[in-house]
Amino acid sequence: RRRPRGSMGQGVFQALPLALSGVARILDLMDWGDAEEFIRRGSIGGDVPEEDDDYFILIAPQNIVGYAVLPYIKEMEKAAGTRPMIMINPKLEDIQSAGNVMSIRGRGERREYVDAWKTAYHFRLLYKKPYFFPIFGALRYGGPGTKWELYKRFGKMDTEEYRLMRVYEDGEPGSAEITDVILNRKKV
Repeated sequence: RRRPRGSMGQGVFQALPLALSGVARILDLMDWGDAEEFIRRGSIGGDVPEEDDDYFILIAPQNIVGYAVLPYIKEMEKAAGTRPMIMINPKLEDIQSAGNVMSIRGRGERREYVDAWKTAYHFRLLYKKPYFFPIFGALRYGGPGTKWELYKRFGKMDTEEYRLMRVYEDGEPGSAEITDVILNRKKV
């Protein structure tokens, strides 16, 4: 069964998030090997889970201007019951928009719901936004029972390496801490 994720939003805000604009094509071109018969690509919502589905992987679910994905994730979670749901690279923060889609009303409940999800693994390249190059380092979390690790990139394209700069016992470091370590403002 293949059900591509449709565009989101309304009016001039109707589109796919930029981060997802090529994902469907990439998934279609992948060689799934023996697992192909077990994989279904679809959308997010309460009508998606079927009885023979074992688990659900949501790739980059995110809110965009004028459209909130959280209600659809909640519906899908309810329909999935006890079957696992895994989100890869979710961006579930509120995005302010006209039409009261993600206004102040309900923000506490939305944040509480998002915070209830547990991070199983995290890896993020560090670069100066809005550009994706040069890469300055990486932030990694191996899951429950592990610590956050901050790596700095050294070298050029052919000889680059990532060196562990700092390990964080008390959770994910903030952006100021990351910047200070990567730019050598703090002694390691």
